[in-house]
Amino acid sequence: MLPEVFECPQCQRQFIFELVESAQDRSIYCPQCKRYLGEKDVNFVLLTEIEELTERIQFERDRLEKDEAVYALTDCDAEMRVYGTEIHKVVAILRKALADLDALKQSYQ
Repeated sequence: MLPEVFECPQCQRQFIFELVESAQDRSIYCPQCKRYLGEKDVNFVLLTEIEELTERIQFERDRLEKDEAVYALTDCDAEMRVYGTEIHKVVAILRKALADLDALKQSYQ
């Protein structure tokens, strides 16, 4: 089950709706004032989660690539030099994860 938090713009009450349900009614109404707020959209929630994960992984990949360049090319402690030469393994895993997330994102669009 994927919950999503909604806030009613009229009465400003926050509440949670489960997005995956067997019921056919996909409309969302505020439980307090009964205002219509929209439709349940599981694909939108999944795409948003994938995009956030992709952004975080890209940030870490970029950071590690910079570390690799710095520690592999400069004169530094032996431990940091080993770190710089081994980082490419983690970067390769992150690149594969990004490719997998992109393929998954395409399936939800």
